Amino acid sequence: MTQLFKDFSSTNKQEWLDLIHKELKGESPDLLHKLNPIEEIVLPSYFHRSDAKISYSDPGLSPFTRGITQESNDWHICTRIEIDSESNANKKALEFLMSGSTALQFVASSDKAIDFDLLLKDIDLAYIQTSFLGETDDQITAFIDKTGDFPTYTNLNSLTGNKKGKNYTVFAYDVQQAGGTTWQEIAIAAAEGHEYLVEQLDAGRTIDEAAGSIHFVFGIGTKFMYEVAKIRAFRTIWSKIVETYHPEHNCSKAATITAMTGFTHISLKDPHTNLLRQTTQALSAVIGGVQELIIQPFDTYSTEPNSEFSQRMATNISLLLKEESYLNSVIDPAGGAYVFDELTETIAERAWTLFQEIDRVGGLTNTMIRAKLATEISIKAEQRKEQIRSKSEKLIGINIFPNPQEITADWKELPKAWNNLPTLQLEQL
Repeated sequence: MTQLFKDFSSTNKQEWLDLIHKELKGESPDLLHKLNPIEEIVLPSYFHRSDAKISYSDPGLSPFTRGITQESNDWHICTRIEIDSESNANKKALEFLMSGSTALQFVASSDKAIDFDLLLKDIDLAYIQTSFLGETDDQITAFIDKTGDFPTYTNLNSLTGNKKGKNYTVFAYDVQQAGGTTWQEIAIAAAEGHEYLVEQLDAGRTIDEAAGSIHFVFGIGTKFMYEVAKIRAFRTIWSKIVETYHPEHNCSKAATITAMTGFTHISLKDPHTNLLRQTTQALSAVIGGVQELIIQPFDTYSTEPNSEFSQRMATNISLLLKEESYLNSVIDPAGGAYVFDELTETIAERAWTLFQEIDRVGGLTNTMIRAKLATEISIKAEQRKEQIRSKSEKLIGINIFPNPQEITADWKELPKAWNNLPTLQLEQL
């Protein structure tokens, strides 16, 4: 390899710029810079090794920007199951496990008591990552009592329950689904996570116990590089927050992250384009280094769902990224790419500034800061809508190249997003 490099002369950045200037026939190379008006970030279209001003630690080392492990980049393929009945949900769960899922997330559909013996029948909790999102604390406590040492995470968000599980879940996903930016999503996730830390520390838990009980769920947008950088930037910020409390174990500073696809960019009128979008979304999540990936069937909220097909395709996306692209084997695939490092740093700086603003006024329990954030997110959502209307942002099947085939499926009501904001769904404009 050393001999090979001897045959090629090195170039400095000025030589690059001179060539770009020539190719642009005298125009400024700054024309190639990309402004993202939603994120308010200008990203250069070219980088030279002299631009590498950031030196991150290796994967598995704080601040965990490049990932929390040095063994692999593997992730759990998680399937989300709404509990319409315990027996039916159990049947689906076993089918999904046989089809390639390695984790299950059960979601309560009402506040009635749940028979967890029936729901979890034949599921080996010691080997299958199993989580539960309940409607009531009684449901969640019953799940914890049933699963014992094995629950992965719940949405209990209180000091009761099994200390070995991740009972505090931060749904940054809801910010993304409301139309927020990457840095708004990170800042709100960090602020909520910090509040859970303080609550537990005040109750007498150690920082290691408190940090280990928190789990983060992020949404995934369609801007590939921004989504990769978002995951990396959040790990950096969370490590910085936990470090201020001087944990005994370095691993306590590592954030556990699930990424979940949403419905902002989904088209029911051109259904198969969704598979392409979800693939690039999944790709950005796993390159970013998440521990779990939930690809929701694109027709989850369709009046005419083809659930068996869409769930099979959702599972297959992760299987393809593992079995054919080997992304589970390559640690930090984005490592060393100047553009990802630059974007990670930029997003982290913006998110940290917003986090500090939230923290200064007492956190998200302050109704005024929540209202301010909700207004700012709503403004971003309106900007996204205007981009679709004006076609400055192009989405196949939504605002360009409409599907010539008539599709009668329509949208059911979508759940509310962060702070009771409406979920942004661009096909419904």
